[in-house]
Amino acid sequence: MYWPCVADGSRRKKAADRAAWEQRRLTSLQTCHRYSLYERPRAAPPKDSGAYVPELAARLDDDPNLTDGARRCARKLAEYTYRHARAHRSSEITVTWLMRALGKCRRTVQRYLGLLEREGYIRVDVIQSQTTRMCAGLLVHLLRPLFPQHHKDKWPRTLANPDATAESHKKNLIKYKGQRGPAIPCQLWLSGTWTAFSAP
Repeated sequence: MYWPCVADGSRRKKAADRAAWEQRRLTSLQTCHRYSLYERPRAAPPKDSGAYVPELAARLDDDPNLTDGARRCARKLAEYTYRHARAHRSSEITVTWLMRALGKCRRTVQRYLGLLEREGYIRVDVIQSQTTRMCAGLLVHLLRPLFPQHHKDKWPRTLANPDATAESHKKNLIKYKGQRGPAIPCQLWLSGTWTAFSAP
């Protein structure tokens, strides 16, 4: 038995569903592959300070064991060390400074440092405070895998006046506060056996 009203209603419903599906498909094709400028508020662009990141090995970008945040942290460490301790390739730095430079929380920065140390790109020693039995900062050593072949031994000389002493420039924050104590390997600091390094 034929019921025309039911059949016509079903056809109209299917046609409406098909039209709605086509409209959603067209909207998706027009918008899904485009990035949006309005989902997140834009911050002011940084000022041009003239600072730059020195040449680093491509291994840093190709290493699948590193996160993008850890790679950015390594570049920031290389930039800081290149400006402040180019000859030794090791610099005194604080986690607080890295937090502000990277815009990340303390735990995230510590995770980046641990990841870079585990993969052999840096070595971290803890700087003990002279006045308290607490950490005054970190001594970060940049290791060989971080550098390209032509800079494996040393960076090129700076264009600054070689006769000017390092003391004539702005002092490091840790030294300026008078908190600079001995540098303790990170594993000894975590294990609690660092008391042997304490100043008498």
